[in-house]
Amino acid sequence: MVVIIGAGTTVNSSVINAGITSVSFSLSPNIERLFQLGSFTPFDTNITTTESISLSNHGGGSSTVSLTPSISCTDSTATMDVTIVTAPCQGSATTINRTGTDALFITSYSYSKDFQGFGSESWSLQGKPIIVGFTGNVSFIQGFSEGNHLTGADIVSNDGIVLTGSISGANDATSQNIQVSAGSPGLGQDDIQEFGKITQIGGGIGKEDGKRGNASANVPHQLVFF
Repeated sequence: MVVIIGAGTTVNSSVINAGITSVSFSLSPNIERLFQLGSFTPFDTNITTTESISLSNHGGGSSTVSLTPSISCTDSTATMDVTIVTAPCQGSATTINRTGTDALFITSYSYSKDFQGFGSESWSLQGKPIIVGFTGNVSFIQGFSEGNHLTGADIVSNDGIVLTGSISGANDATSQNIQVSAGSPGLGQDDIQEFGKITQIGGGIGKEDGKRGNASANVPHQLVFF
């Protein structure tokens, strides 16, 4: 294990301009051995490696990303360039550079904020699988994005998502949850939540005192081999 100093580690992103609070990178191989009768020596081996990045940042530190479902076998446009340069206590720095054609695809987004303090955003990214020996073509196409957010007088002016109805209207469905406790005084909340199609993510507000927010969006992607 190598200990990394956060104050010396840099993360650059094409979507998050400032205020990154955490980053996690994962490179996970899956080895499939094709065994055969009469031998412990595999006939062949398939190795597929998947990579993912998770990022968190303070609200007000990101720009917006438009979400458009794919209508052809071309890569999704919901991507993010990310460059990570670590600051280890010993040994040389590790650089993770996923930019340009190697940029990762955004698969989910969330925003949260309490009445006091700053809002925060979280992003999940995934790359195309790296398949040893594969000579065909792979596309990562974007599906229909859905999500939800709170609405009301005490909700922030920008929670980082643009939500619409999938056919018509402002949303597809609405839920309400009221809870209050006895006390002196007793406090509670009346949450109204909207559900629908998400057409844009990012750009959630940072500081807006007296306002709260909670929003999330799922950005499904599907691999196409051809």
